Amino acid sequence: MRTAMRALSGLLMTAVTLGLLGYAGWHLHTAITTASGQRQTPASERTYAVDIGTLKGESAKPLITAYGQVRAWTTLEVRAPAQGQIVDLSPKFRDGMTVQENELLFRVEPETAERRVVDAEAALAQAHSELAEAKAVLAHLKSEVSSAELQIALRKGDLERKNELRAKKLTTASAADEAALALSAAEQALTAKSQALIAGESRIELSERNVERAELALADSKKALRDANYRAPFTGRLDEVAVTLGRRVSQNEKLATLIDPTTLEVSVRLRPQEFARVLSAEGNGDLDPLPITAVLDLHDRTVEVSGVLDRAAAVTNAVQGGRIVFATLNDAHESAMRSGDFVTVHIQEPMIANVAVIPSQAATDDGHILIVGEDDRLKEVEATIVRRQDDTLIVSGVPFGARFVMKRLPYLAPGVKVELRSEPSSAADPIASQPQGKRTEMVSLSHEQRSALIAYLKSNTRMPSAKREETLKALAEDAAPRQLIEHLEREIARGGGRT
Repeated sequence: MRTAMRALSGLLMTAVTLGLLGYAGWHLHTAITTASGQRQTPASERTYAVDIGTLKGESAKPLITAYGQVRAWTTLEVRAPAQGQIVDLSPKFRDGMTVQENELLFRVEPETAERRVVDAEAALAQAHSELAEAKAVLAHLKSEVSSAELQIALRKGDLERKNELRAKKLTTASAADEAALALSAAEQALTAKSQALIAGESRIELSERNVERAELALADSKKALRDANYRAPFTGRLDEVAVTLGRRVSQNEKLATLIDPTTLEVSVRLRPQEFARVLSAEGNGDLDPLPITAVLDLHDRTVEVSGVLDRAAAVTNAVQGGRIVFATLNDAHESAMRSGDFVTVHIQEPMIANVAVIPSQAATDDGHILIVGEDDRLKEVEATIVRRQDDTLIVSGVPFGARFVMKRLPYLAPGVKVELRSEPSSAADPIASQPQGKRTEMVSLSHEQRSALIAYLKSNTRMPSAKREETLKALAEDAAPRQLIEHLEREIARGGGRT
């Protein structure tokens, strides 16, 4: 009995072992046949959707953008013409007021100037009297000289007759000697009267000079009297007014500054390469008369005034660097622009032909861009960056007519196959506007692309947490909505804008 039980137990254990071995063999056979019979799906090449544009050959006018300060090249320091008290003051003689040419601004007490006018008139009358007296004396001296000359002529005739009589021995030698002495005395009298005549003529000249000086003194005193009523020499705006009614001022004291608003210009500091672009082609150091636009930012509005480049500064500043150029402004006085304003200046450069204008995101810093070749594969070409204009580049040396990638993304490289699309529209946010159930077009992601998108989402602190988690879950799947991927790629290309 005991032997039968042992035999039955051994048989049962053998049966269970054989059953387990059979099951393991069947399971192994099933796995092998299933793996060998399953169809292997080949891995498909990853393509990327990109925005493309066409390299169009055209002519472009680059803009130089710089900053400058408005100033007026015609200004006048209003100074007190004389010492005294301000007895009259125009209500327009204030900072910021506009005064017209010949308009009375202020008046200094005129009593002193009036007394000087009276003194100058008296001095002039005295000078005229002295001149008249000198002329009368001169006329008298001239008559005396004429009389003396007549006396000499008579004495000469008398001497000649006596000499003839003496030769005939009809008179004595003493008579001839007396005639000679009389002639000598007449000649001496003429010499004395001639000297007096010269003195009289000198007195006339001196009197005439005294009259001229008296007339100048009278003119100066009258001018001082007129200047006591100070009038604006030209139409302009007042600044730095420092005078009140009743205040005593000293002569030549500065009271205000008068600015001519029709003579406004702007000084602009340019970098050396920018300065080279505005130089005249004649090579004489002058500037091309390029058109400019000065823009004054007033927050809620802007003021734009046109102008033209005029000249360069006579000296340079080695510390600040660059060059200072000046441009005249047209009709700036009719705008809100004032002397001292800081403005943005746009200088229109000459036309550049055979260039293309592309977005700045389409090229690297050294000018390499991606163009779409055969089979929609990318090729890299090197362009010459002629100008950088805000968010665009003006380039040359590119294959005109070729299609290029408008936004270079980190995972785009030569040889990559792309899917072409037009410029994306940013009218709506695909994450916020498209419900989960309607994201029907799904695409697979490479490991590099998925890592880049996830890293961007985790660094974007402005996205709501719930929205970030939802997007991360969508990216964790094997396939993600195409519109979601394209939106995130555009945000990365824009530098992490609104999501």
